[in-house]
Amino acid sequence: MSDVNDHAPQDAVKTNSAADNPIEGLGAARTRGDGKVKVTGEARYAVEHQPENPLYGVVIQSTVASGRISRMSTDKAQQASGVVAVYTHLNSLKINKPTAIADGGAAQSTYTPIQDDVIIHNGQNIGLVVAETFEQATYAASLVEIEYETSPALIFATDEGVEPKPVSKQDINMGDAQAAMQQAEVRLSQRYTTPREYNMPMEPHACVAQWQDGRITVWEPSQWVAGAQVEIAEWLGIEVEDVRIISPYVGGGFGSKPVPYTHVALASVASRALNRPIKVSLTRPQTFTGLGGRAATSQQLELGASRDGKIQAIIQRSFSETSLIDEFAENCSKVTARMYAVENVSTQHQIRPINTVTPGWMRAPGENPSAFGLEVAMDEMAYALNIDPLELRLRNWADKDYQLDLPWSSRRLKEAYQKGAEAFGWDQRIMTPRSMREGRELIGWGMASGTYPVNKLPAEAKIILTPQGKFVVQCGGADIGTGTYTILAQTAADILGVASGTIEVQLGDTELPRTGVAGGSQLAGNVTAAVDDTAKRMRDQLLKLASELAQSPLKGTPASQLTLKGDGVQHTQ
Repeated sequence: MSDVNDHAPQDAVKTNSAADNPIEGLGAARTRGDGKVKVTGEARYAVEHQPENPLYGVVIQSTVASGRISRMSTDKAQQASGVVAVYTHLNSLKINKPTAIADGGAAQSTYTPIQDDVIIHNGQNIGLVVAETFEQATYAASLVEIEYETSPALIFATDEGVEPKPVSKQDINMGDAQAAMQQAEVRLSQRYTTPREYNMPMEPHACVAQWQDGRITVWEPSQWVAGAQVEIAEWLGIEVEDVRIISPYVGGGFGSKPVPYTHVALASVASRALNRPIKVSLTRPQTFTGLGGRAATSQQLELGASRDGKIQAIIQRSFSETSLIDEFAENCSKVTARMYAVENVSTQHQIRPINTVTPGWMRAPGENPSAFGLEVAMDEMAYALNIDPLELRLRNWADKDYQLDLPWSSRRLKEAYQKGAEAFGWDQRIMTPRSMREGRELIGWGMASGTYPVNKLPAEAKIILTPQGKFVVQCGGADIGTGTYTILAQTAADILGVASGTIEVQLGDTELPRTGVAGGSQLAGNVTAAVDDTAKRMRDQLLKLASELAQSPLKGTPASQLTLKGDGVQHTQ
């Protein structure tokens, strides 16, 4: 999953300007719905929520990658000014193991902090210092004394001792790739690698947890409030209904905020134990190990082609790193079998457990390294065949999805190729390396393609007409900077006939109608569809009331002859 750019459905996009679209519906240029509150500082992000009488928590992280804690002394920290509590494995608060997403739960990692003395990766969250102020908690955390009994660590996926695990459910077997490769006139075999990459949104990973009367409310920057609700309930061992997540604004996620991480677990159990709200924020350095970025990957990619440029076979063997406790696969074959018209494809992927935090999602998980490897290989094959890279792709144009053996619902890649080539003057490109210059500078022109699936999840929406005549759109979805506040108002405005700027949109709260994750390029399509349907139902109800209510001046007029416009109901004629 990634928080990737969420776009409204193409068939809903219009080209009319604000001049001929006074309601400023979908397609009209208008001020962002959340723009004013953000530029004026009125928008409140999760950790900016200020509860009454809060405490502040600072996370303690390990400084070794493998072993166990042999000695930990918190005496100096507990005696420091303002300190309320220090939680470690020595006085552990119970945190239950959550259910991983792959197993039907909502957790990206199943690690539970401060439950034992085992160290499985550097920077592991192993304690929480709670004090009256952030500065007091930070200083006290520096006073905690820790000694380790270390053991050899597995640092890289290629280290001796790493035990690979196959991910057979992601393997692809089409045709007879081995035989086709042997018959290919030109063969190319290369290894492509990507390093660990980290999501670093401007808004830090920080939360406010408040336990009160047997329920907990957590202000948490979330791309998926429903998932956060489930995971926190599991950590605490309480009913899902007793957890509320509030996340009206998210300052960037890029795949790192669909689920809460273990600092949120620490804040939640500490708030319950102390019966006071607690703020916990990871520092920027702590973010690198407090949660996982994209796993490092490696893929051995072999292409076989005829002299005239027809790709006849692809064989791919890849692996990605994962943690010692979770099986998280950054599958490198998501693009391999569907970008081009290749009938013989064989892919296998492994995960290799090492001493690292469990990797996570980041901007097109899987598709990113998969497209990288395949597209570089296509360029290298084009060079080996002395065929223009764009021409090679056109000769292998996929007229259907070869992996699923299904027709495309739409495919405009050829048109994109043409427009890009025209914009660059691609026909002037010289294939020979180091042959093109601008003045004294060597330059290079390249091209590449990518693909991403259309994901769908159920979504709900609610529209309220207030006594003051204003429409309020409610949805549990998030706005991670991608414009959800704006497009939902525009979607409703198109149906309800009112200016979109007058419609209030409420998002990011588990008490609102449920929807899926703001990631995988799906939220806009999912929630605009829900709002569109709900708005039509609202319109039908209002027209029915106008037609049937005794006190209505339009009583007796068929609803089919009525329409919503501005702030009222009118005849269509």
